[in-house]
Amino acid sequence: MTNRFEIQLMIQVARMYYEGGLTQQQIAEKLAITRQYVSRLLVAAKEKGIVKIQVSDPTYEDPQLKEKMIRTFGLHDVVLTTSEGLEANMIRSQIGLVGADYLTGAIHSGSKIGIGWGRTLYEIVNALPRDRRISIQVVPLIGGIGDMSPFFQVNDLARRLAETFGGTFRYIYAPAFTQSKAIMESLSKTQEVEQLSRLWNQLDMAITGIGHVEFQQMSSMFFAEHISPGTLAKLEANGAVGDVCGRFYNIDGNPVDVGPGVIGVSLEQLQGMPEVVGIAGGIEKTRAIIGALRGGFIKTLVTDTATAREVLAQYGERSSVSRDL
Repeated sequence: MTNRFEIQLMIQVARMYYEGGLTQQQIAEKLAITRQYVSRLLVAAKEKGIVKIQVSDPTYEDPQLKEKMIRTFGLHDVVLTTSEGLEANMIRSQIGLVGADYLTGAIHSGSKIGIGWGRTLYEIVNALPRDRRISIQVVPLIGGIGDMSPFFQVNDLARRLAETFGGTFRYIYAPAFTQSKAIMESLSKTQEVEQLSRLWNQLDMAITGIGHVEFQQMSSMFFAEHISPGTLAKLEANGAVGDVCGRFYNIDGNPVDVGPGVIGVSLEQLQGMPEVVGIAGGIEKTRAIIGALRGGFIKTLVTDTATAREVLAQYGERSSVSRDL
């Protein structure tokens, strides 16, 4: 019978091996036991259910679900990855893999591409292969926030996307969010922002994340401190559910105006682009995705299967309620 000490040792060895990335030999040396004993402990940990290994195929799309999403929302395409039983970071990682594969085939030489920000979009840029050299031009779709996490550093995302394909890029030297209408108007009239704004109207493709708004907080965004409490209150009062490139909207896809303004592409410009690839996964993004689809802000969706099913379910429920009113 396995005693308490050996169970604790199994857990320690399993954490070192599966979470810490140590080899069996390294674990043996650290714990002053034999490598054979480490191996037996790892086998026993799986047999007792301490370690459970799940193999998930990110390439499984569920063709029926994909077709239903395309038909329901009139999308150009839907790219899916399985997500059942996976935690949030793993879902983002899997969306990153299938999204990178999709973009590798969708981006063509000579394309002008705009890029937004987001955690899952960051995963896609990281997963792009480095062996395809084509001439593309990449521009940011929104201003920057200097003290943010790397997945909101839009200038760096533009540079990395361009360099991955051997293309060129432009930076934007302006804040995403302004504190007054006067500041926004002044920045919008600078030569740099005016040139980028004209480029936004000429893009062949935009690639952007989809942010979601939770009332009383902005849990999907790490820039809440850059938006005033008054603006957050307006988001709640006006029913905002999500944003694309800092532009907020409600569940019906109607814009929600909440403040002085954003230096970045407008929702109207996104609606007029030939292709907008929206990147978002996780059940918490459901309402934000529905609003973006209703508003026509995205034309191709890259997400996970569980979220796609929830989007269809909630969209169907809301459509039924609307018909009954």
